[in-house]
Amino acid sequence: MFGWFVGIVISAVVMSSGALTQQSFQQLESVSQFEQALAAVDAIKHRKHLQCVIAIANRALCQCLSRKLPVNIYFRSYASIANQEKDGLEYGQLSAADQTIVDQCVSDSR
Repeated sequence: MFGWFVGIVISAVVMSSGALTQQSFQQLESVSQFEQALAAVDAIKHRKHLQCVIAIANRALCQCLSRKLPVNIYFRSYASIANQEKDGLEYGQLSAADQTIVDQCVSDSR
């Protein structure tokens, strides 16, 4: 009787250990995917910074814009944005918070 009990307990421990291992693996995989996504965002920001420097030749301004503006802003808009053309389409389409960021970046880079 005691042998059966020990067998059941060992089986339960092995099964729960397998479930924990699976959960740990899924968490590790999730963290890995998150890190890959962060690396992709960093790569996009770096590429935008380089493209901005080529377009407007102001390294400090481009560094600020590429670091602080959302990733979804197209880099070709940086020239219009950097000139703060208030009636310009790109600057006007920015949110008030993003316009504040642009204004601050332009001010800091002068």
